[in-house]
Amino acid sequence: MIKAVAIHHPDGTKLRWEFDFTQHGTMRMNRNLLAETPEWILLTYCQCPACTLDPVEHPICPVAEVLSGYAYDLRDRKSFEQVTVEVFRDNAPTVMLRNIPLQTVVSEVVRLAVFQYECPIGRQIKPALVKLPPFPTSEEILAAFAQAFAAGRTDDEGGLRAEDRAFLESLHDLFGNLSVRLDRIGRGDAHLNGVVILHSLAVLFTLSAPELIRVLSDKAKPAAPPSLS
Repeated sequence: MIKAVAIHHPDGTKLRWEFDFTQHGTMRMNRNLLAETPEWILLTYCQCPACTLDPVEHPICPVAEVLSGYAYDLRDRKSFEQVTVEVFRDNAPTVMLRNIPLQTVVSEVVRLAVFQYECPIGRQIKPALVKLPPFPTSEEILAAFAQAFAAGRTDDEGGLRAEDRAFLESLHDLFGNLSVRLDRIGRGDAHLNGVVILHSLAVLFTLSAPELIRVLSDKAKPAAPPSLS
């Protein structure tokens, strides 16, 4: 699990973001990240239609809460800026990623915020997403989506079920609302395009889900015994 990410910008600026997770991969947050609560992180500001949180008990959108920890650091940064990233992990060697777009770094934080914190929408498929390595490829994320939707499916179910389509629609709403929230905070686009990357993958999965699920199911089937003829 990721412990920290250090970002080295070409201009010499260095950022370090700390992360804390339970043994089950759920993110833990410091509730005092900002001295004042900006309007855009309030739950009632663009609350998702499928969100089940009560604004009285949960006044802050959990995903926006996580993103507020980095968004102001990047408010004037461009998404295509090439950075070097050190990824510090629990009981694992540090990984160095060189010359990657800043938006890729942001998309990883968005992934963790949506699927491994307290969002009632994203957490529905947390068991599949929590197994991903740090900074997974697009193919790995799509495969994790397929794994989440393949659970409990029979061989004769080809397309998405009604509940699957409803969930994916709620996920699209979530990413769209995140973009509206983040659009408030700066002139740069790195913080916004990190959301767009994951939203695009969710759209791609929606369009190709039956095939992705079929491929996953085929891989899980035991190999046929050799013919004796």
